[in-house]
Amino acid sequence: MPITALDIGSQSIKIVVAKDSKHQQIIKAIETPNKLGLVIPKTDQEAMQMAEVIANLFHDYKLEQTDVRLSLPEQIVTSKVIEVPYLSDAELASAIGWQAEQNIPIPKNDLSLQYQVIQKPEKKTPNSTMKVLLVGSRKSIIERINNIFLNIGIEATLLETQIFSVIRSLDIESSDPETIIVQMGASGNDIAVTANGMFEFVFNSKTGSNLIDAAIAQSFNLDLKQAAEYKINYGLDPTQLEGKLALLINPIIDNLLIDLQKTMRFFNQNKPEQKIKRIVLSGGPAALKGLVEKMSQSLGVEVLLAAPFAKAKGLIPEQNHVSFSVCMGLIARIL
Repeated sequence: MPITALDIGSQSIKIVVAKDSKHQQIIKAIETPNKLGLVIPKTDQEAMQMAEVIANLFHDYKLEQTDVRLSLPEQIVTSKVIEVPYLSDAELASAIGWQAEQNIPIPKNDLSLQYQVIQKPEKKTPNSTMKVLLVGSRKSIIERINNIFLNIGIEATLLETQIFSVIRSLDIESSDPETIIVQMGASGNDIAVTANGMFEFVFNSKTGSNLIDAAIAQSFNLDLKQAAEYKINYGLDPTQLEGKLALLINPIIDNLLIDLQKTMRFFNQNKPEQKIKRIVLSGGPAALKGLVEKMSQSLGVEVLLAAPFAKAKGLIPEQNHVSFSVCMGLIARIL
């Protein structure tokens, strides 16, 4: 059954259509500007406008509607790994509501909660514990998103937070090194950590690429579209534009580096026997020229760009692969 995965960002909408989850045979890969600049509509009028945009996309690109999968931005989701005493499935189901109240800052009557055991000993011992991933979001926001699609005759089969889709697209295994994953976006960056192949924590950094675009547009008297092109094509290269662009961008990137340094320290404090060994960058802004080199030199670890199409076949796009990590993670989830 064909799968259609959508990643709606404030600057662009990414879409991947694949034949199935297992073989990842790509039928279409599309990136188109989000003219509304909306991710989550706040009013009925905005919801109607977004529904019209999405309906036009499905019509114009002849997208499959049988299995439609959507991403949720991290800023509207709370994800937390908790450690609890060893519990049976029934005991955990009974206790999970109380755990959510303690760890998820969303009112109980508006909480949509999912949980998953990510580490559990084979046998129960007096002091044994287990790790559980809690993912909470507001029912009101989930319903608003679902209704946008239902109003145009589409029922989404999956809504998943972006960072988990990205992690899945990287195909991380238990043997992989401790890793920081940065999903870079226009309005912010999601920074997650995995160790021993498992998710540890995630938080949102506000240093999104919109800040860079606005600074370039103002300094070089460009519109935002031109500014975004300058950012990607010239970036941190000191030989371009007499080094003026690099001087403009560097302070904003430095703020992201500070967030990454804090992430590394926090992880090392909680797991002193381990340390971060690599960083993987995903999302359109990750293609900024010179970014990988600057991060590697500043942080002293290996920095890589995500390769979401590494195991895919078919009509793979020729460029800008890092923009499609969320979509490929949605495609790869076996329901």
